[in-house]
Amino acid sequence: MTNDDVLGEPTVADVDDQPLGTTVEPEEPESRDITREPDPEDFDFDEFIAGVRPGRRAVRVTMRPDLMGERDQIALRAQELGDDDEDEAEALFARFREITEQIKGSQRDFVVEARSDIRAKSIMKQVGPEPGKKASQAERDEWEDQVMEARLADAIVVPSNVTAEGLRKLREANEYAFVQLWGAFIEAQTNPTRGLGVDPNFLRGR
Repeated sequence: MTNDDVLGEPTVADVDDQPLGTTVEPEEPESRDITREPDPEDFDFDEFIAGVRPGRRAVRVTMRPDLMGERDQIALRAQELGDDDEDEAEALFARFREITEQIKGSQRDFVVEARSDIRAKSIMKQVGPEPGKKASQAERDEWEDQVMEARLADAIVVPSNVTAEGLRKLREANEYAFVQLWGAFIEAQTNPTRGLGVDPNFLRGR
């Protein structure tokens, strides 16, 4: 070691022979994918089938939507009130709330369950033979309506005492309510999990 050497400093022999400006990349640790490949034999098809259930959807039907007319009239009257009509305003508001509770109290939840094509064909036979080519359009429409009502009555599992005759009366009194139920039935048949990723706002109104 010469006098110019400083203790602790590397000598020329200690320095890697790298060009100036060269950056030495650190070695990355070696990794391995340890995920096990899926084994087709792991799936128990019989167990899966044993757990399969038909689709179900629920819909809320309102028995007294006619009360909305009176509710609207009260709202229109309230818009006409002046500052000196406090007593009438309070009376209108009380009646408005009363009607609103009546409407909500008349609502009922119906649960509709999907049915197989085999069951549908059986119901069609129970309704009667399909009208032939010589039948009038009115006769065909009547047969199709009876099939629809019978299929829907068979598919409604909650409440348990729904009949085709009752659904026909419902349809005559409130077509929209019948359409709600039929729409829920079609959805249970074709897309029972629609809306699965949408979470309802449970905190609304609190």
